Amino acid sequence: MFERFDRALKLGAACWRVLMLDKEMLLFPIMSALALAAILGGTFYPLYASGEAQAFLESLQDNPNPENDPRFLAIIFAIYFVSYFVMIYFNAALLACAMIRFAGSDPTLMDGLKVATRNLPQILAWAFVTALVGFILEQIEQRLKGLASFFVSLLGAGWAVATYFAVPVLVVDGVGPIEAVKRSVAAVRKTWGEALVGHIGLGALNFISFIVALPLLFVGFMQIETSPETAVIAFAIAGSWIVFCSVVITTLSAILRAALYIYAVEGQMPVNFDSTLIRNAFQPKKR
Repeated sequence: MFERFDRALKLGAACWRVLMLDKEMLLFPIMSALALAAILGGTFYPLYASGEAQAFLESLQDNPNPENDPRFLAIIFAIYFVSYFVMIYFNAALLACAMIRFAGSDPTLMDGLKVATRNLPQILAWAFVTALVGFILEQIEQRLKGLASFFVSLLGAGWAVATYFAVPVLVVDGVGPIEAVKRSVAAVRKTWGEALVGHIGLGALNFISFIVALPLLFVGFMQIETSPETAVIAFAIAGSWIVFCSVVITTLSAILRAALYIYAVEGQMPVNFDSTLIRNAFQPKKR
C-alpha cells in the first residue's frame, strides 16, 4: 500500500511539473463548472420565476410513483446529458493541451478549445452514450437492493475502467463512441490489466485535502452561534481550499491520463516523466 501511495505521489509530482509549464490549464475545470452553472441556471431559473417549475412539482405529487413519471425521467436524463457534455468538452480541451505539451509545443487555452470544438460531433455522441449508461445504471441501482445493487455498482466501475481512455481517443483520433470504447479497452488491456486502480492514486489526494480542511470546518461549526463572523471566515477558507485542491487534482489527473495514453498507445515516453515510474505504473501485479 505504501509503495503504491509513494508511486502515486511521484506520478502527481511529474504531472505537477507539466502543469507548472502551462498553468492556464487550471482554467478548464473552472470554465467547466461555470458553464454548467450558467446553462442549468439559465434553464431552470426562468421556469422557477414563471411558476412553471412549481406547477410541475405539484403535478408530480398526484403521481403515486413520481420517480417513474416519464416527464421527471426525461428531465433527469437531460441534466445528465448536459452535465456530461460540458464536462467532456472542457476535459477534451484540457487533454488536448496536455497532448500538445507532450508533443513539444507550447499550448494555449484557444488551442485546447479549438481541438474540442473540432471534435464537437464526437463529443456530443460520447456525452449521449455516457449519460445514457449512467442514467440506466442509476435507475436500476435505485430499484435494487443488496447484492443486486452491489453488482450494478460493479458494472458501473467496470464501465469507468473500460472507458478510461475514451476521451483521449476522441481528442487524438476523432472517432465515434463505439470505436472509442474499443480502443480504450485495447489500451487498458495492453498495459495495465488488473493494476489499473492500484497504481492510479491521485484520487486519494482529494481525501487528504478534505482532511486538511477539517479543523477549519470544525472551528466553523463550533463558532456558528457564538461568533457567526468567525464561522463564515472559517467556512470560506475551508471551502476555497477544497475547491482549489479539486481544480488542481482534476487538472493533474487529466495530464496523467494524457501521459499514460501516449505511453500505452504510442510507446513513447512523455516529457517530464521518469521511464521507470511509468513502466511500474503499467506492470501487472505479481502473484
